Amino acid sequence: MLRLGSYLIALATVAITLGLVGLLRSRFDLPTAALLYLVPIILAATRLGRGPAIAAALASALGHDYFFLQPVGSLTVANVDEAVGLVLLLFTALVTAQLADTARHAAEQEHEAAVARRSDELKTSLLRAVSHDLRTPLASIKANVSGLRQPEVAYTDEDRAELLAAIEDEADRLDGLVANLLEASRLEAGALTLHKEPQDLAELVQAVVARLRPLLAGRTVDMTIQDGLPLVSCNYAQIDRAMTNVLENAARHTPVGSPIEVRLGFDAHTARVLVVDHGSGVPANERERLFQAFERGNTRAHGSGLGLSIARGLAEAHGGGLDLQDTPGGGATFCLTLPL
Repeated sequence: MLRLGSYLIALATVAITLGLVGLLRSRFDLPTAALLYLVPIILAATRLGRGPAIAAALASALGHDYFFLQPVGSLTVANVDEAVGLVLLLFTALVTAQLADTARHAAEQEHEAAVARRSDELKTSLLRAVSHDLRTPLASIKANVSGLRQPEVAYTDEDRAELLAAIEDEADRLDGLVANLLEASRLEAGALTLHKEPQDLAELVQAVVARLRPLLAGRTVDMTIQDGLPLVSCNYAQIDRAMTNVLENAARHTPVGSPIEVRLGFDAHTARVLVVDHGSGVPANERERLFQAFERGNTRAHGSGLGLSIARGLAEAHGGGLDLQDTPGGGATFCLTLPL
């Protein structure tokens, strides 16, 4: 059915072109008007494939013969010169269709090669993340658990609580890394599924801030919410992940104890969440690079470099975006937008 539709579209464009040629011939003496038939043929070859393009070429030649060459209303040609011209038109159309179709296939192959290269890069980066970023929290968890299991070592309640807290922190870190890796694979494969429902964006952000309190310890987190903020249609878990990544980024890449501001606002079409930090900021020529997968920028903070890439991907999947701006007085401001 889809293939038949391609042929019908090709023939419809030829019919429109025939009408345009007839209009031009009735008003002007344009011997080159027949060249307009190349337009639907090229469009068919580049968008629909070789078969519809050949059908468009044949329909153009036959239609031109039937409607414009003497005797009009038949598929015969009385004039030898016109017959030769018709053959040349058909030949040119078929060659053009072939060249356009070849160019289309070349472009598709180039795109597939680029996707394959990107896939290989992603696999390499995933292996690097698995070998380093996942190993580090696992090694810490194993060391702490092994220490707690040694019967000859007597731990005080304070020491035991400290070790258990370290295990919990590393487990949370490991859980976040795994979640980011899974989300990155879904985004890369185009397999992200959106189940949107009206959500209270302020409540969502407050829940994220509360969950990240251990990471934000020692910082002041000021939250301002514009009056009348409407409900936002989104997938709660995915926007939760995006906000978590943005806030974690602000906490890990700014000086300990520096404040963070979260501002929620909206206009007629868009809801906005601004995460404002007062760190060293990001140079303008490096901002877009930070949104690439596995890109950590010039920092020694731990992490897989996936957080901002995933946050932007999730926001864009919802029809919004994530951008980076300067904070007046120094720092970075991440602006996450969602459509209303």
